[in-house]
Amino acid sequence: MNLKLTMAFTAAFVSTSAVAQDNILDVRENYNIGQTVTVTGVVTSDDNLGSVRYLQDATAGIAIYPGADWTAWADSVVVGMDTLWWDGTPNIGDSLSVTGELTEYSGLLEVGSALDSVHFLGAGTVPTPVEITPAQLGENLEGQLVRINGVTFPLAGTFITGNNTYDFNAAGESGVIYVRTSNSLVGEELTGCEVDMLGIVSQFSFDGFGGYQLLPRGPVDLIPASALCYTSPVSQTNLATTSFTLSWTTDLACDGTVEYGLTEDLGMTASAITPNTPSHFVNLEGLEPGTIYYARAVSTLEDGTSVVSTIRPYATVSESSGDIHVYFNGPVDHSVATEELALSLGTDMNDTVAAWIMSAQHTLDVAAYNLNDQTVEDAVNAAVANGVQVRWIYEGGNANIGLNSLDNAVVTHPRTDGEGSGMHNKFIIGDADYVESAFVLTGSTNLTTGQLVSDLNNAIVLEDQSLARAYELEFEEMWGSEGMTPDAANSKFGADKTWNTPVNFLIGGSEVELYFSPTDGTNAAILAEVESANADLEFALLTLTRDDLGAAIVELNQSFFVSPVGVIEQVNTTGSEFDNLISNGVQVYAHELSGDCHHKYAIVDHSEPGTDPLVITGSHNWSSSAESVNDENTVIVHDARVANLYHQEFRGIVNAINGTGDAVREAGVRTWSLMPNPAREQVWVQGVQATDAVRVLDASGREAVVSQWRQGAVIQLDLNGLSAGMYHVAVTAPNGSTTTARLAVQ
Repeated sequence: MNLKLTMAFTAAFVSTSAVAQDNILDVRENYNIGQTVTVTGVVTSDDNLGSVRYLQDATAGIAIYPGADWTAWADSVVVGMDTLWWDGTPNIGDSLSVTGELTEYSGLLEVGSALDSVHFLGAGTVPTPVEITPAQLGENLEGQLVRINGVTFPLAGTFITGNNTYDFNAAGESGVIYVRTSNSLVGEELTGCEVDMLGIVSQFSFDGFGGYQLLPRGPVDLIPASALCYTSPVSQTNLATTSFTLSWTTDLACDGTVEYGLTEDLGMTASAITPNTPSHFVNLEGLEPGTIYYARAVSTLEDGTSVVSTIRPYATVSESSGDIHVYFNGPVDHSVATEELALSLGTDMNDTVAAWIMSAQHTLDVAAYNLNDQTVEDAVNAAVANGVQVRWIYEGGNANIGLNSLDNAVVTHPRTDGEGSGMHNKFIIGDADYVESAFVLTGSTNLTTGQLVSDLNNAIVLEDQSLARAYELEFEEMWGSEGMTPDAANSKFGADKTWNTPVNFLIGGSEVELYFSPTDGTNAAILAEVESANADLEFALLTLTRDDLGAAIVELNQSFFVSPVGVIEQVNTTGSEFDNLISNGVQVYAHELSGDCHHKYAIVDHSEPGTDPLVITGSHNWSSSAESVNDENTVIVHDARVANLYHQEFRGIVNAINGTGDAVREAGVRTWSLMPNPAREQVWVQGVQATDAVRVLDASGREAVVSQWRQGAVIQLDLNGLSAGMYHVAVTAPNGSTTTARLAVQ
């Protein structure tokens, strides 16, 4: 042993000689946070789970966290008659003795990050995984290697992204896996096979209760359990009022059928158009408009072996108007309008929300993060006076002072677990069971005066019964019942919810997708649309902390086909992608004007009607809390008109940031800007055209010599040779027109 390890061993002996730990279970049950303990066992995980390792003996398991990394513990170790070199990084099967402080991280008990010693004891025997069902994931198994048989994934066929959770089903129960960025599962397609799954039981919970999840250690932990596998998710196409098509593929030729019905009991069957094939298409006909059906795919080999998909809900097209209305409370730029002028309500956003509330004739279901606007409160009370039944779900951690002003007939129900932002939805469902008046109002705005009047927000209203009924399914999962009285015992929030709503809708002839967090793979859906951009990507966000979304935007910017443009409010929060985007030449602005940019939207391909223009909007911030903890809703609207309306608002935000006329050529032509400003070593000129000439001028108007590097619509200027002071950057178009902006060099 080297001197450091010898001293560490002595320190460990002194700290543990007075109070010895018998085993890991003894540590878990009888020692307190902050005490120094020694644990000995076999390593059951590797770097698929990051730097954390899980150690297990015959009694229990526990997490070991080294802090930065394991390199400090590398050493020559005598094992029996042999001298072995150990590089300090624990691998699966290594036997270790570890001394350190007992700590807790989001409910997970662990030793570290203050480790006193790590001793490699040679090769050990990995424990046999304990066979359990999803419902048995709990504190008594935390840190242990387990096996769950017969697992299927509702999101089968989607590509796995890092720092994400995925629901799974087995034995009629549901659970959650967590895949961190370091896991070799990232980038793989989430399997459609029934699998026997291994993994480590872990916990992530802000209050230390619940939040148990399984950590698979790469693809090796997903073991195919059937002779026949689904190689794609079940997809819904050809949506109509009385029919739709379900399709899927399998790895072997077989017969395909669909079992379906109005409840999860199913009861009806339809066969695929073509028998004995790996590609299956089943038409479901004779259905009711505006109705949600439940269905599963059944694939059967000639020998009778069959596999079934997860039962999922699917919606027919409703006979509602399908009208889609979009509202903003900030400035809009009508010069880029194509067929309709975007509507900026300014300080009257609350009046419009109130008008939609009072348009309900029968029922209102509201899921609102916060309420304190008098106009909205009066509208709800007016609806009650008109005989409308109102149910209201809210975040219990907020003041929600407006609830005290509502009529006593309004029945309310809170989320109270205190995790993340909690019940972060902002949606209103009107008359879900009435085809003529059904609507959903959603978007980014909370029902507070500050949000409706001062902060930049958007609201979108979709008049569609199918969508309203889907939102009602989500509402009642949180409500806990189908009636006016909430059932707290049956109520589900956050990760306790299931993916229980349809995804695909046809509304007014436009495709619309619907996702709820944290169960439906919302981040994966957003990521797929960002990566699909062919011509344009614009985004206006309160926050962007997801590494995968930031990386996708950077990759788009480097493609030379798309030059993303964005506005972010919270640019200095922990994990913000703002600096990463700037350093990679993305044209992104910090919103530093009065009032927050509270949006959570993105616009894809607004300028190319032939390439599926779309808008992503809702309550879902581009963060891991929104993906994994909060109750959120997101709609993706595939519609060129809606995309242009949001584009008008986005240009209004950018124009306001740049100021009147500064660095703006003429209406309808892209704005360019300097980021950062002031600057030291480099500055990025963002939004220039390929034919533009860019110069840097000193205070006397003489051109300064600077190196330039161009990438698409971004030019990087090297400022290292310039003295500190004020300069002008001039951009000259081929027609000779020049615009300038001041640049402060520090």
